[in-house]
Amino acid sequence: MKILLLLLCPVIALAANPADLEKLRQMNQAAPPPTYIDLSNADLRTYLFQTSAKKVDLQHANLSHTNLAGVDLSKMNLAGADLSYANLSNAKLFQTNLSDVNLEHANLTGALLRESDLSNANLHSANLSGANMQVVILKKTNLSCANLDQADLTQATLTEANISGATLVNTVTTDIKDYESVIDAKVDC
Repeated sequence: MKILLLLLCPVIALAANPADLEKLRQMNQAAPPPTYIDLSNADLRTYLFQTSAKKVDLQHANLSHTNLAGVDLSKMNLAGADLSYANLSNAKLFQTNLSDVNLEHANLTGALLRESDLSNANLHSANLSGANMQVVILKKTNLSCANLDQADLTQATLTEANISGATLVNTVTTDIKDYESVIDAKVDC
């Protein structure tokens, strides 16, 4: 019985929670918007974060372990948010502010990150395989032990980025800027 309960816990944790969606609805109507919201472990794949009137501001939000696969978060402010262990596979993060965000162990497989700001972000052990990271800013970003296989880093700025232990198999690195300042030390991942 205990084994069955343990196997069901991840499914329960990622189920859509009406309370989480209600928090987002209230946040959309609030003036001024709250500075912090906890949506950890929520399944938000069906939530529309942008309307024609305004965008949801998720700055400093706790979105750890959240399922955002395929969601469009383009041009949003996620600065300082906790997205550790989040599923952002195939998410659209075009021109998104992701500075100071925690994306440790996040799944960004196939994500569109083009022209986004990931300055000072923590992407330790994140999966970025096949991600479109063209013209992205990775200034002082921690990419240690990250999977960048088949990612497109064309014209990305890597000023003082840490790529120690990162995998870069078939990664497109055309016209990368500030590569000479990249940190690449030997680490165990």
